[in-house]
Order: sequence, then C-alpha cells, then structure tokens
Amino acid sequence: MFEQDFEESLFLSRIGVKTKGEAEAVWQKLYHHPAVREQVEELLKLENEWDSFLQSVDKDLQMTDEQLSGANPADSLSPDFVFTDARSKESVTLGQFLGQKLLLVLIGNFGWVPCRDHVAELEANQTLLEAQSVQVMVVSFGSVEGAQLWLEQTGCTFEMMLDSQRKVYRSFGLGSSFSKVLKFGCLMQLSEFSAADRDFPDFPHRLLEDIYQLGGDFLLDETGKVLLSHPSKNPLDRPSLKDVLQAAEDNSTSSYEDKNEQKP
Repeated sequence: MFEQDFEESLFLSRIGVKTKGEAEAVWQKLYHHPAVREQVEELLKLENEWDSFLQSVDKDLQMTDEQLSGANPADSLSPDFVFTDARSKESVTLGQFLGQKLLLVLIGNFGWVPCRDHVAELEANQTLLEAQSVQVMVVSFGSVEGAQLWLEQTGCTFEMMLDSQRKVYRSFGLGSSFSKVLKFGCLMQLSEFSAADRDFPDFPHRLLEDIYQLGGDFLLDETGKVLLSHPSKNPLDRPSLKDVLQAAEDNSTSSYEDKNEQKP
C-alpha cells in the first residue's frame, strides 16, 4: 500500500502539483489535447477497474465490513461497556465517563496519519469542545504496547481506551475493508502527504495489526444515546469540528427546551 502511495506522489510531483484537486485542474485545462484526454481516460479506466477488483476481494473474503453492511448501527451504548485504559492498563466502563457529552473517536491502525491529524485538530480546539460540555475519548482496537507508543508519538492528552474485541466498532457497523481503505481516490489523496514532504510515522508493523479496519466519530449524550454518528467511509473521512459542535449545541438546546416544558 505504501509503495502505491509513493508511486502516486511521484505522479503528482512529475506534473508539478501537490494535490489531486490541482492535478484535475491541470487535466481540465489541457483536456482538449488528444494525448492528454487519452491519458486521463486511461487513468479513469484504471480507477474503475481497481475499485471493482477490491470490491470483489471484500466479497470473496467476506470482510467484516461486508458482513456488517446490512446491520443497523447502535443508537446508544450501554454504560456497562468495558474498555482497557491505555495508560493505566486497568479495566474501566463507559459509564465512568458519562455525565457529560462524550465524543468517541474510533481510530484505524496506529500508523494512519489522517487519524492523528483529526485528533490533533480536536485537541487544538479543546476550548470550543469544553464550551459545549464535550469530552473526547480516543478508542483503538490495538494492543496496550501499540497504544502507549501512539500516545508517546502524538503527545495526545485525551483519554484513550482499548476495545480489543472491537465490540464498540461492531456496534457502530465498523468493519475491515480492502475496497474502502485502498480505494483509488483515497490512495490518491493519501499520496498528497508524500507530495507535500510530510513524514509518515515510524511505527513497528507488528503493532499496526489490522490496517484495513475503519474508524469513525460518535457523539454520546450523558446517558449514552448517540447524538452524532459518523462511520468513516475511508481513512480520510471524518466529521468536521463544526458538525461535532453543532450536534452538541442542538442537544443542549433540546435539553433546555424539554426542561422548560416540564415546568408547571
């Protein structure tokens, strides 16, 4: 996979751009040239063939994302859900963190740059989240060793919990998928990191575990009810900070109105 990203980053560099969007702008400007049009059509054909191939792989291997596709995602989580605290290694329940709104950030493998960027953005805007009484909890399916190295590398200050059996992941319909993680368009976007000379995390491969597991963001209210559900369609797909804050604000407004209606 990383070799594919490297090849695509070279492609972007060769035509003097750093993003897929910039590349498409170049193609549109020069599309009237037969040679350019032919190459673009070949690229689009390759994209369709690659994505179709991956979809068939998911189906043939019965990847868990394929199995969970028909299931309804949970609309609430039980306070009795048990996690392992990545720092203390102790068993804790979800209920210990309820009492205010809780944003569960379920990450993919420990090496994913988009997951790290998403968590970093949330940390940079922690004041805005706290203003809406939102606490952030990072959740991984990986090992304690991997989680502690991830915490060391990222400097993340949020609570981090481990769901080794992936029960929470499954509750939200999140499985493993070749087609969603290695989708052509996704690989093109990931190649932008290399084109921009961004360093990829130096993370031991043995600790990455399932590199095809999808993540997502899920905002819970004080009782565990889901206020915002955003299962990631690919490793780059995360809700915006604005969406999270809006969902939290809507809940606060709704709760306030409910309390007023109950007054005699």
